[in-house]
Amino acid sequence: MTDFDYSLEPRRWLRLMPTIGVAMFAIVLAGFILDVNSARQAKKLSAAPSSVDSSPLGLSVTSESQQLEILWNHTSSAIHDAENATIRISDGDLSEAVPFDARQLQDGSLVYRPRTNDVSIRMEVHERDGRQVSESVRAVTTP
Repeated sequence: MTDFDYSLEPRRWLRLMPTIGVAMFAIVLAGFILDVNSARQAKKLSAAPSSVDSSPLGLSVTSESQQLEILWNHTSSAIHDAENATIRISDGDLSEAVPFDARQLQDGSLVYRPRTNDVSIRMEVHERDGRQVSESVRAVTTP
């Protein structure tokens, strides 16, 4: 049987304290670097223009329960400078033209109940200086 000096045991643990401290510092530093890189990546993504932001009208369509919500960017310069607009909807054999005055364009949306699962939408904006800006989208839903 060997005698073990238990009085030396606390000293052995004390020798590990610098190593534990360095390891904890490395973990905290790695977490900080990951947070900084994530923030940089998020900033890059938010600064990159999306297809809606780069289009003059930002025309888009979302499908809700048995209806389509037609949306446009009411803060775009084309809408701001608009005298009036027309949204043309082709839904199967049905074609509709919905006129908007400058004030109505500020709403930024129109709800439409489709007859078919394939709807084409074209927005034509007539600006005060005579220019015309238009965009088209197509909404295809599952039957």
